[in-house]
Amino acid sequence: MITLLITLQTTASIVNWDLLYQSVDSHFAEAATDDITLTYMIGAQREYSIELYASDCKTSITGMPSLNMVPMISQDYELDPLHDNLDVVIDVDVTEITSSNIWDESNDTLEFCSVVHLLSGVEVIKEE
Repeated sequence: MITLLITLQTTASIVNWDLLYQSVDSHFAEAATDDITLTYMIGAQREYSIELYASDCKTSITGMPSLNMVPMISQDYELDPLHDNLDVVIDVDVTEITSSNIWDESNDTLEFCSVVHLLSGVEVIKEE
């Protein structure tokens, strides 16, 4: 008699590569360190990278040497076990804005592009 033992996993591992833009919030205030906040929803526990460019999404930002970007991950796995929230907080030195290539003098607006990559090692799996 031959007995075959088959083990089935009762919980499947769900691979989630979601990368969903949620919102942008801006408030420029003196001594503020969170002038702009970009919010994304990404697959839970994914590695990521973020790059900021001029509005064409290719040209490096110039004229703003003190542009500072801080990404922060938060999660509520009871509410949504498949996603993390990624907030990208950008601190802008307002005295440098008008000398940068992301300032549009014709309509007094700041225009830039953020590119978020979800990574598997060094390989980019998804980009927004």
